[in-house]
Amino acid sequence: MNTDSLLAYLEIFSTRLFEITDANEIKVVESCPGWQLKDLLAHIGMVYGAVAGVIEGESMERPETPFPTPPEEGIRLWTLENYGSMMEILKVNDPETPVWTWGREQNVAWFVRRMTHETLLHMWDAETAVTDHIAVDGEVACDGVDEYIDGALQFSANPKKVFKYPDGSIHLHRTDGSGEWLLENSEDGLVVRREHAKGDVAVRGNAMNLLLFLWGRNPDGLEIFGDANVAEEWASLAP
Repeated sequence: MNTDSLLAYLEIFSTRLFEITDANEIKVVESCPGWQLKDLLAHIGMVYGAVAGVIEGESMERPETPFPTPPEEGIRLWTLENYGSMMEILKVNDPETPVWTWGREQNVAWFVRRMTHETLLHMWDAETAVTDHIAVDGEVACDGVDEYIDGALQFSANPKKVFKYPDGSIHLHRTDGSGEWLLENSEDGLVVRREHAKGDVAVRGNAMNLLLFLWGRNPDGLEIFGDANVAEEWASLAP
């Protein structure tokens, strides 16, 4: 999915997120245990602020303290301001501009993609606390599955994180369009095959539900064939 499309979706998801969190900051977020909406806003405000700071810094080196500290009061306004700054920076910079990231690609486009799917996931979290879920285009959700597999499943903002994958393999099968993935552990780390193949467990569902499954959100509407314990192990890997 190209950067312009991802930026457009980022604006859609963030607008929805800020609309439904307005005047609802003490609502409990069931999909994020221990959080109220104000905590979710603080988290995403920290991420937006970090991204803006990293790109503005124009460095290829990992920053020592990338995440800003949220204020004790006025968290929603602070997050909105960080979002505005980040969006301006993402729009004025060429997507191929080199910059440090905590992923494989080291450019601004990586941050556009990461922030789109970060916002999509937390928009869904906020919806669970306040209202019904809006329909999400299957293609952007499918891109989110790829982004998770290529990103958070293998790279972390925490340089000390050690990735440990389940012994059993998992096959993911998208039902609302094309998309299949086989994930398995090996001596050399994670092996990803984007093809039809048999795993120790198969998980079938639309792209959005597969994305939510990978992020440990336990959505309805999935079919699981094979070892359900293996499926649970893969779903528990999300940070």
